Amino acid sequence: MTDLAVLAIGLGVIPLSAILLYSFRGFVLTRREAVWGFLAGVLAFLALGHAMAAVLVNKSLFGDTAIAIAVAFVGLAVGAGIAWLVLEGPFIQKEPNRILWVAVAFLGLHSLGDGLVLGRDFVGGVVPSVQVDGLTVGATVAHRFVEGCLVVVPAIWGAWKARPAFALLLVSLASVLAAYIPGAVFSAYGSSLRSLVQVAVPTFVAAIEASLGLLLLVRGFLPIAAGDRGNRWPWWTALGFIAISLVHFFVE
Repeated sequence: MTDLAVLAIGLGVIPLSAILLYSFRGFVLTRREAVWGFLAGVLAFLALGHAMAAVLVNKSLFGDTAIAIAVAFVGLAVGAGIAWLVLEGPFIQKEPNRILWVAVAFLGLHSLGDGLVLGRDFVGGVVPSVQVDGLTVGATVAHRFVEGCLVVVPAIWGAWKARPAFALLLVSLASVLAAYIPGAVFSAYGSSLRSLVQVAVPTFVAAIEASLGLLLLVRGFLPIAAGDRGNRWPWWTALGFIAISLVHFFVE
């Protein structure tokens, strides 16, 4: 399981490097259209493209359409509910902090999902052949770094100091723990719960991520990107969407 450990730790640690954006705080604060527009495109892909695609693809793997729809529906409802409570509820007063905490939840969910997908390939003592080359590693670093930026940029916008912002990034380490869940469940219960770990749980997590990310996009990132009433933010959003799509071509 050494290979799994290396891959899982890599996925978990890379987003922490996004804290380096604090060295460019002035750029982040003065380039609203570019920074928030680009990240809005990234978020649109991760939530509506990547996560929702996983939900739809996994439907055929359930073997029972009714259960598949129920898992997806409940996950979507939970994600939307969490986002709505944080963004519109009375729990967090300051607007930047609301966006920040939903972004933290999104990063944690995405990391959890990545870890589950990675770990299920190692279930049953199987050691899959994982392509490791410069292009794949570079694309993985780029896409996980940008995911960390989804947290750091709102933290900078909300005037958070670097140290507490770095602490928030630690949610990305959920991928390390999640990578060992499929193997642990298989070892404890055998193949009886294998389908649950391989299909139902990742689908549920992806559904939560999709609806939570959708509300974060339309309630947080897009309004800020368009806040200066400029006309360039849609182009930056499209650029972010295309860029993260191309990156995933090399890591999927």
